[in-house]
Amino acid sequence: MTGAISYHPYGSAAYPYQLNDPAYRKNATRDATATLKAWLNEHRKNPYPTKGEKIMLAIITKMTLTQVSTWFANARRRLKKENKMTWAPRNKS
Repeated sequence: MTGAISYHPYGSAAYPYQLNDPAYRKNATRDATATLKAWLNEHRKNPYPTKGEKIMLAIITKMTLTQVSTWFANARRRLKKENKMTWAPRNKS
């Protein structure tokens, strides 16, 4: 189809990367991490956001659900490493 206008929801010929393309990696911005840190500080007793909360945070921060989940896993790991853990670890079942 030459001459046809193509639509792509995540980009165009000027922006060749797909949203989930492993060749393109976008770091989280300070605004995004500030939002996630604020949520974490408010929920120190239970730093495990529900799926709905993760979706809400992903929309607010313009991150993917996987990025948000990974950020929280890493944040909990950092808190545990710094002995700032104030929650009972979740049982794997």
